[in-house]
Amino acid sequence: MPPVFAHRIEVRFRDCDSFRHVNNAVYLTYFEQARIVMGETLGWRRVLDEAGVSLILAHTSCDYKAQLVFGDEVEIRASVVGIGRRSFTSQFDAHRVRDDALAARGRSVQAVFDYATGKTAPIPDGLREKLDAMLTTAPAGA
Repeated sequence: MPPVFAHRIEVRFRDCDSFRHVNNAVYLTYFEQARIVMGETLGWRRVLDEAGVSLILAHTSCDYKAQLVFGDEVEIRASVVGIGRRSFTSQFDAHRVRDDALAARGRSVQAVFDYATGKTAPIPDGLREKLDAMLTTAPAGA
């Protein structure tokens, strides 16, 4: 099985809308939280800091598959599905823990950014190595 990073989050009351399920925009926050924890855990930030660059979010999307409700626990499973010269694409699968149902599938494109020049920059070698280690192909139907 390809390497995947997993992060669990408990659905809070404030995450839900008047229809009593998790609001659509909150899934993007779940994905963001998983991205941040993944980057910290896997040492991405240290590599970026050493290279004098950062990451910016260039694109995000989400397909909704099943509802999450208050009290559910959701596991965000993250993988890298594409690596370019200056950016990479991650996939985030939100699984409801109680029955392992896929609740949502998201994608994000993050670009390496040099705030000193105000431009994108090539992916540093150290980060590329870490991304390569997580690289997988997207599941069928993605």
